[in-house]
Amino acid sequence: MSEANKKILSIVGLGEAGQLTIPAEFRRSLALTGGSSLALVQVGDALVLAPYDSDLMAVTARLEAAMEAATSDVDDLIRAAADARAEIVLEEFGEQERP
Repeated sequence: MSEANKKILSIVGLGEAGQLTIPAEFRRSLALTGGSSLALVQVGDALVLAPYDSDLMAVTARLEAAMEAATSDVDDLIRAAADARAEIVLEEFGEQERP
């Protein structure tokens, strides 16, 4: 499947024990198998899942070190992302982002 036609959203349900089935298309795309590990990160009211591998561990370690050096935390990062988004909307569309 081409990148342009790649599915980016799927609705799934949780099983009785809180289990989640990742659709086959996503598993194939990310090379996930039955033994794969995932990192779960809560960002506001969203839950982000990402394959947990050496690349993610390296990026995470660098990000944590940079945030500690800057005496920042996740809330600061979220606020900075919202500010950057508002600035991009203003630059691209010439208007304030609507709440």
